[in-house]
Amino acid sequence: MRKKCFDNIDTRILKALQRNGRLKNNELASEINLSNSACLHRVNQLEESGVIDRYVALLDPKKINCNLIIYAQGSFFEEDLELKERFIFEVKLIPQILECHFMAGSYDFLLKLCVSDLEEFNYIKTTYLNSRLGIKTLKSEVTLKTVKSTTELPL
Repeated sequence: MRKKCFDNIDTRILKALQRNGRLKNNELASEINLSNSACLHRVNQLEESGVIDRYVALLDPKKINCNLIIYAQGSFFEEDLELKERFIFEVKLIPQILECHFMAGSYDFLLKLCVSDLEEFNYIKTTYLNSRLGIKTLKSEVTLKTVKSTTELPL
């Protein structure tokens, strides 16, 4: 079970802001039944402590020609720290790669990509995700339908 790190007010603030990061302080204060100044103080503390990392706009992928979500799992040829650092550097430069995770298990890394079509994915795969970065194998899975997608973390 997850250890609770926040009191009830902080939890309510965080849940509300995860649902709508554009809430004005007076709207947020009203929603959680707190004075404006107390609410602002709490939000500032959550921001300063790094619990609230940043505020973003979430875009509709289909409206910006991001028609496919692809997960790619791969393995490296060997444990070469220099190649892994280069891999990390390169992956950060490819805007279609939304997430990159080093994994424990049967493969070394997992990528989440958002592309317009399979042709774009193939271009990224053959141009960037190849042996030049020490990648030995790369297996990909195309998402047919997203049943749940959220940015809200459980509190």
